Amino acid sequence: MTVLGDYTVLVTSYNVPMRFAIAIALFCAASCPADTLTLRNGQVVRGTYLGGTARTVNMQVEDTTKTYDVTEVTGIEFTAPAAATGPAGGPVQAGVEGRADSPVRVIIYEDLQCPDCAAFRRMLDEKILPKYGDRVFFVHRDFPLAKHAWARPAAIAARFFAEQSPALGLEFRRYMMAGQENATPENFNQRVTQFAQAHGVAPDAALAAVSNPHYAELVEKDYQDGVSRGVVHTPTVFVNGQPFIETFTFEEISKGIDSALAQSH
Repeated sequence: MTVLGDYTVLVTSYNVPMRFAIAIALFCAASCPADTLTLRNGQVVRGTYLGGTARTVNMQVEDTTKTYDVTEVTGIEFTAPAAATGPAGGPVQAGVEGRADSPVRVIIYEDLQCPDCAAFRRMLDEKILPKYGDRVFFVHRDFPLAKHAWARPAAIAARFFAEQSPALGLEFRRYMMAGQENATPENFNQRVTQFAQAHGVAPDAALAAVSNPHYAELVEKDYQDGVSRGVVHTPTVFVNGQPFIETFTFEEISKGIDSALAQSH
């Protein structure tokens, strides 16, 4: 029996061969993290699904990763975690910084493989946030360019880390942008693994998230939103609607923020 719902997928093998039940379970796990594993001996294992193969299922149980042969498993239940929502119950955002109730909103469309975005990230950390962080709300949105091979997978991985902690999601964005010169499609998985290990996150779960259609859909939604706004280049930054595109100085965007703050009073 297979039961599909908005928040839970339950797969059992009472009426279907085990190989089909597990295939369905592994497919569903791409979008729903598993929290319960039922074994043939009646044991129920609760933890976090970490991925699987045609022969094995991996679960993180407390601080231990356990591997089960598919012949031991009779069912897997996947439940969408509460952490998958952002402020006010909305979806996980790419990242927010600054003062959430500010009348001045700076929306940043960024590509994690874009050198100009990396330069703007440094400007944010070194100049903009120290000056405006207590007065302005900064919202990051993903706009991975097709010409950049690992930009979209990185944006998808960032959503996973943001689900663990908004601050961790932002830190992953800094990490990828700061290491652009050394990152390649070939070592992308290694870099994700290193970041996960350094921050106490299960590497297998982080790598599995890159193929998760839920996170991919969030990134694509940001991208299409940018397209509808006429975004072509990155970074494109809107200060209460006023665009600053690709390369601009701190003085230029500072003037725009000051003007928006003045108009808000």
